[in-house]
Amino acid sequence: MVSTKVSCAIAVKGSKHRSFKLNNRVYSDFIDKSKFCFLFLLFSNTAKLNKKVPMVKRILAIFLVLYSIPVWSYLFSSDYDVALTKVIIDAGHGGKDPGNLGTGRYKLKEKDIALDVALKLGAYINENIPEVEVIYTRDKDVFPALYERTALANIEKADLFISIHCDAFTSPDAVGCSSFVVGVNHGKHSRVAIKENPVIATEVDKLNYGNFDINSPEFQIEVSLYQKMYEKNSLLLADKIQTQFRERVNRKDRGVKRAPLYVTSRVAMPSVLVELGFLTNPKEEDFLNSEQGKNYMASAIYRAFKEYKSEQEGVIKDIQEVKKVIHQSEEITTPETKDIAKVKTFLSVQVLSSSSLVSDEKLKKLKNPFYLLDVSIYKYYSGVFSNLEAVKTHQKELVNQGFKDCFIVGVHNDAKVDVSKALELLK
Repeated sequence: MVSTKVSCAIAVKGSKHRSFKLNNRVYSDFIDKSKFCFLFLLFSNTAKLNKKVPMVKRILAIFLVLYSIPVWSYLFSSDYDVALTKVIIDAGHGGKDPGNLGTGRYKLKEKDIALDVALKLGAYINENIPEVEVIYTRDKDVFPALYERTALANIEKADLFISIHCDAFTSPDAVGCSSFVVGVNHGKHSRVAIKENPVIATEVDKLNYGNFDINSPEFQIEVSLYQKMYEKNSLLLADKIQTQFRERVNRKDRGVKRAPLYVTSRVAMPSVLVELGFLTNPKEEDFLNSEQGKNYMASAIYRAFKEYKSEQEGVIKDIQEVKKVIHQSEEITTPETKDIAKVKTFLSVQVLSSSSLVSDEKLKKLKNPFYLLDVSIYKYYSGVFSNLEAVKTHQKELVNQGFKDCFIVGVHNDAKVDVSKALELLK
């Protein structure tokens, strides 16, 4: 059974602490005292320096920091592992919460199908990628609260969060699979958000969910912050999942969507909420209640995960391991280029960009090629020049070789800068 215990409220002199049990293991969710005090003093002292700052803005600033503590504490941790070695699989609903009931023709409800697919997905990962640790938010018919699921993911410092659900609609004609990433819905209330988000009715709920309100400006600011950190990878995984559903399982693809969801907004890692299909559609309900259907859907998510892991780990490891962002040939013989590692400022020609490393075959026409890593994008360059006319001549040569979109850039201290700034530094 899942239990929740809140020992004390947030206070500068102590910590917010709550313990809960998931899958026969006790977890403690807390805010570290030193980090909390640092953030509190940072904002309160900043406000004191500016007497014109209204009190409401000061309160709002402090609230935003507290509201984003899971992300802050995750980023501040010193033992963060860049390898994708741990995934949280969240089977939606459970226990007292059956989720949607479908057409009523089957005994299994949303909670049951979500759990079956979650366990199958975890089994595929355990069998084929044993170096990845799989952690379930539930592995039987129990109901972990939503905040317990997200706290578990953050405490475990997981690399990925996948939440599995089944959809429902008033019309039996609604059909198809969707994948949701965190986002702000500026139109009508998200149907999925209403279905999947917590109902905050009591003071305990307010303590556990921090007055979670998808319409508040605080939430919208937090979502914007989250998107800058994790949106790209969340979208990448979601797109791969939808591709697998569409091309390998022949399901209708309803696309990747954004919605203000609690579970995807409160975990400090890339996250996707998957809707396997509509249990209110008889044909999809038949498919998702069959062993074959559940196997197919679990294997589709597994293949997407495997592809995502393979693609992302290469980029992440390069970010961690590469001490010098310039990749160059071991021997540079031309007097114009000398030794790139020793040249602090120069001109070059940007030829192409890629989300992964490019083979040497594609670079053989370039002059002493190297790349600069911009977040997770490899930007490839040709040549190292200190003279504007020389780099212009090289650009024309590259255009004639088929690199029609290449352009001149400046490089200073292993970072791309404006050509004008590079020329100024070269004087």
